[in-house]
Amino acid sequence: MKKMIFVDLDGTVLDHSTNSIPTKTIKTIKELRENGHEVILCTGRCPSLFYGMDKEMGVDSYIAANGRYVLYKGTVVSEDTIEYKYIDELVKFCDQNQIDVGFEGINHYTSQNSYTDLPAKFSEYFHLEVPEVYPDFYKNHKVLQMVLFYNKEDYKNITEKFPNLTFHFANDCGMDVNQGNGMKDLGISRLLEHTNFSIENTIAIGDGFNDISMIEYCNYGIAMGNGNEELKAKADYVTDDVSKDGFYKAFKKLGMVK
Repeated sequence: MKKMIFVDLDGTVLDHSTNSIPTKTIKTIKELRENGHEVILCTGRCPSLFYGMDKEMGVDSYIAANGRYVLYKGTVVSEDTIEYKYIDELVKFCDQNQIDVGFEGINHYTSQNSYTDLPAKFSEYFHLEVPEVYPDFYKNHKVLQMVLFYNKEDYKNITEKFPNLTFHFANDCGMDVNQGNGMKDLGISRLLEHTNFSIENTIAIGDGFNDISMIEYCNYGIAMGNGNEELKAKADYVTDDVSKDGFYKAFKKLGMVK
């Protein structure tokens, strides 16, 4: 039976200890596709931050920006940008309090200002370029997602002020900021509707907090051994670490690859 497999990037396919995708993982994705399954990249990153890894994986469809942008075989299925008024409110607050905030689009990764070293630390963790300082970028460009470069210990002081936005920590230096409810599950539901594919034949694999929604939404959820403990508790199966061929081992166990 054909499966649609939703695959996280950072910490699931991409090994941050080497900043590379393990050879065994690449081969596993190729074999899954050769066996008739669809592999969909499902990431918190925007397309501007893929750095060609989607092509390295050999996938032609993806869900980006935590479910806000869905591309299926060259067709844009959905694109949810953040409304200007909500961006403007957050940006003004951040500027008043000297908090760094970034903007992510299909082709851009920029920041409003550079008050602290948190944008650099955030980017270093994910092996990203440091965002270009581009004040008021949002006034002339679509924004799929924002990044609030902020200390994790104090985040509730901000999130409670902006009820129309959702905040999810990507690491200790920054939060992904989206509009409305839903995370990766939102993009998956739209893709399934577009393709008329049954949720009964879906699998999700991830490692982070932002993967919980898709692990719960899909029929079968796999957590990486290096993953978030809350995610592991909700998964149907916990595989090995990304650096120990955990991706391959998961699908080997399911009998989907040799």
